[in-house]
Amino acid sequence: MAKIRVNQSNSKVLNGRLFITELKALLVSKSKVLAELVEYGNSIVYPNIGKLVEYKGAYIRVQKT
Repeated sequence: MAKIRVNQSNSKVLNGRLFITELKALLVSKSKVLAELVEYGNSIVYPNIGKLVEYKGAYIRVQKT
């Protein structure tokens, strides 16, 4: 299974669950397989980032340079 690359500016992990920005979700959704892993019904609003939606697939956390 493909893993998406996320960093601190486009995602947050809360209680072991990954939440990604709506922009990242839009980019991920270009793949039909990955689009099914985005849960738009589960969302949070995070200060200075905005609305985040839950992503239930595999991911790699990278350091932003």
